Amino acid sequence: MLLAAGTLPLSAFTIIRTRQDQTQNIVVTLYVDTSLINNKNTDTSCNFGQDEGISNEEFTIDANVGDTVTWQGVSTNAPETDRVNIKSINHEGGKNVFGQNVLIGDRGTPEKVVGKVVNKTGDEKKDQFKYKISFTVLNNGKNRNGTFHIDPVIRVH
Repeated sequence: MLLAAGTLPLSAFTIIRTRQDQTQNIVVTLYVDTSLINNKNTDTSCNFGQDEGISNEEFTIDANVGDTVTWQGVSTNAPETDRVNIKSINHEGGKNVFGQNVLIGDRGTPEKVVGKVVNKTGDEKKDQFKYKISFTVLNNGKNRNGTFHIDPVIRVH
């Protein structure tokens, strides 16, 4: 069954609040049509479940210092067999909220990336943390067209 990008799940991310220090575990899920994605249609084959009219580059996560962010990928085409591996999160511009330029995947199956927020951003657009998600796709047991990239935003209060 093929799903158009417009019919992908509406839940962009999940927040779980811990009781000890009120930090959050934020899980950001990238939904990918693993049967259709290629280097020319990345934006139309993927999304974070955001509202229609919000591009992947405009998708923004709000977080606080001390929060943990986990990026994971899910196939909308064949979630039981296809795989989306989040390989890295790379600082692209604005404040560096994770204190390092590259967060590397955990080498799991599927691969995820986890980062702990250590710095605030300002409220101005220029202060937001711009980053690049690098991910690979396994479709029907084969790698599909190398590495893909999406550039969303994090705002830390």
